Amino acid sequence: MNRLDPSKGPSEADAPGLPDCFADGDKVCPLDEEGIMQPQADCIPCPHLRPCLQLVMHRRGKIRLVEAPPSAKVTGFFKRWSERKLGNSEKS
Repeated sequence: MNRLDPSKGPSEADAPGLPDCFADGDKVCPLDEEGIMQPQADCIPCPHLRPCLQLVMHRRGKIRLVEAPPSAKVTGFFKRWSERKLGNSEKS
C-alpha cells in the first residue's frame, strides 16, 4: 500500500488523479457540534477514501502515519538471514 508523506503541505490535493476534496477535512468528514467526525456518504464509492481519511485524521492529530509496515522490516531480516545461510552452506 502506498503511504502518504505527512511532511507535505496542502499540495497533496494537487497531485494528478486525486479529487479536489482529497484530504480536505471540512468537505470529507466535517466535525459535528460534539467534535465527532462525520464522514460523508458521497465519499464511500471514492477509490481514494482510505488514504484521504488517513491524511485527514493525521492532520487532526488522531493517528500517526507509518512509513513502512512493520512486516517489511521482518521480511527484510529473514531474506538477508536466509541469503547468508545459503551462502555459508555452499562454502561447506
